[in-house]
Amino acid sequence: MHKFIPIWIMITALASAESPSELIDNLQKHYEQVQSFSADFEQNFQGKGILIRESGIVKMKKPGKMYWQYQQPNKKLFIADGKKSYFYVPDDNQVIVTNLDLSDASIPLLFLIGKGDLNKDFHADFEKEEETVGVNNTLLRLTPKGPQTVVSHVTLEINRSTYLIHRLIVTESIGSRNEYILRNMLQNGSFPDRLFVFKIPDKAEVIYQ
Repeated sequence: MHKFIPIWIMITALASAESPSELIDNLQKHYEQVQSFSADFEQNFQGKGILIRESGIVKMKKPGKMYWQYQQPNKKLFIADGKKSYFYVPDDNQVIVTNLDLSDASIPLLFLIGKGDLNKDFHADFEKEEETVGVNNTLLRLTPKGPQTVVSHVTLEINRSTYLIHRLIVTESIGSRNEYILRNMLQNGSFPDRLFVFKIPDKAEVIYQ
């Protein structure tokens, strides 16, 4: 007598049998098909005895465009147009302008906007020190292959069925931890290019780095 096995159990078992390298390959293939995405985000930064919790919305578009609107507890705006990034704090009326280095493989968020190759740039293994925040998710630890001193490792929480990234944690060599939790994700939405163009406000202090 054959025992009936629900299809969702079979799918989950097949997905969980993937090796870390296979998961990264499938993740890379998935995001290569994604031209843009948006999400609500929660960011938690821990370092040197401090904890900062912030939240807002993020929108990204290939190639190299990012829009982070911080809404709580303070309003801030980070915009990247593919060549430069602009970080604006309205309360200080200050803008920090930085050249955006899209060739820096140690910045794991860049692969979401079409830059870098995770299997080429990182060693992948299953994460054993964190716990998932979502059902049917898997945790991977990515350790940079190249010589660099900023990022110790990156943790990705991935849904095994959709290959969506629900959480990303960047742990730096000095011990600080930057965690992003993504919710209400929308892929391949239509975002106008003008969204990623920053106009420096009148009388704002501008700092070039």
